[in-house]
Amino acid sequence: MSIISRSIVVKFWLTMVLIVMIILFFSGLVQTRELKKLYYNQQMEQLIKEGEHISINFAGNRLYPLTGILKTMADMLSANIMIVDSEGYIKECQGMGINMSGGGGERINVAGHHGMPWKEQDLESVKQGRTITYRGPNSFFDKDIISVAVPVYEGQQVTGAVMLSAPLAPIEGRILDLQKITLYTGIAGIILATILSLFFSRTLSRPLLNMNMIARAMAGGDYSRQVEVKSKDEIGILAESLNSLSLRLQDKVAALERLDQTRREFVANVSHELRTPLSIMLGYTEALIDGLAHSDTDRQKYLNNIHEEILRLRRLVTELLDLSRMEAGQVNAEMHETDVAAVAGRVFDKFQAVAAKKGVELRNSLPSVLHPVLANPDRLEQVFINLLDNAIRVTPAGGVVEMTAYELKNELRVSISDEGHGIPPEEQPLVWERFYKVDKSRTRTGEGTGLGLAIVKKIVEAHGGSVEIASMPEKGSTFSFTIPKKL
Repeated sequence: MSIISRSIVVKFWLTMVLIVMIILFFSGLVQTRELKKLYYNQQMEQLIKEGEHISINFAGNRLYPLTGILKTMADMLSANIMIVDSEGYIKECQGMGINMSGGGGERINVAGHHGMPWKEQDLESVKQGRTITYRGPNSFFDKDIISVAVPVYEGQQVTGAVMLSAPLAPIEGRILDLQKITLYTGIAGIILATILSLFFSRTLSRPLLNMNMIARAMAGGDYSRQVEVKSKDEIGILAESLNSLSLRLQDKVAALERLDQTRREFVANVSHELRTPLSIMLGYTEALIDGLAHSDTDRQKYLNNIHEEILRLRRLVTELLDLSRMEAGQVNAEMHETDVAAVAGRVFDKFQAVAAKKGVELRNSLPSVLHPVLANPDRLEQVFINLLDNAIRVTPAGGVVEMTAYELKNELRVSISDEGHGIPPEEQPLVWERFYKVDKSRTRTGEGTGLGLAIVKKIVEAHGGSVEIASMPEKGSTFSFTIPKKL
């Protein structure tokens, strides 16, 4: 078991044992004190009750022989019973190994005799009709005792006292038995606390140990592991938080990896797109420098090719700058009420000559009147330019490129269809990525930079719309976008 787990087990065990010991200790103290008080009070009350009983019998039966009665009662109470007169002299004494009668011999005064629990002031209190008590050590009986003195009346006058004394040993024995029970209970409680603490500490430490292992795995780059949450307490909440953290880190790391992959692909694609026209221009310029162009026609042809590559580079750089500005949120976001049909018509007119030169029929099937949208006209025009340019380039001679639009509840949907070779289903989600081309060989047959559709997606999303593609191999493609209406 790990250090964390062991420390929790030890701490939990010590805590449980300490709590049990403290509870049992104070419980034992309180119980012992209260039971002592209870036992002493019960014994005291019993002695007083028996003393009053003897007092009444003694007062009402002056000539009745009490020796036998007192001896019997003393044996029953395990106590000593004394009858004293008003001056404190013992008349009868039975029990606890002491048997005396007042018939003769030395007269003993309880107030003046060494070792007796009573003092002169105690006898005076009894003479005044009060019952007095005593508890403590006594040398006369050579043991700790509990004693009471009850006045004896003849009429309204106190003529003596009944004194009963009982040893404390039986009471203390019962208290000792209780203390033993408390001790045994404490030992059993400590054993039970140890078992329970081990069980609960393992229950608590197991998810913590799992979380520690998963945290170590996260530190090592593994964010796929999850803690099994079995409770809704603080540990369960901690486990859920760790799981949530792991998922967020996994998403963040995946996003960073995708970003890094995109960066590497971007650098590779840009390098390729720049290297190709530069290589072409270098070849033509070296041919011109070396005098390989033997006629004005050849030189003009080389210069025209160089010019076309320069224009292509300028278009690539312009589109890269546009895409970077859009990703950085630096595009012109000024929105106006815009007529989509009018914007599409202007772009349609610009591409008529381009389409005719290639032998492609261009159709504008947009309704003449569409609900206005809130858009940036220049950016919306760029969307139409990029989509039409892409459609015309992929459509062979004799094909048709068509623009359509229709209104939805809260948005307009515009579509541009071509009759190109189409795009395989597995590649359709990728067409909106930068530098994506269906032609993986990147031959010179295509003039696109691979950035036009990525720019379209950014512009449309900036307007709160979305883009879609529907394509079938050898049957052409339809690129669509939606844009919210002006409400």
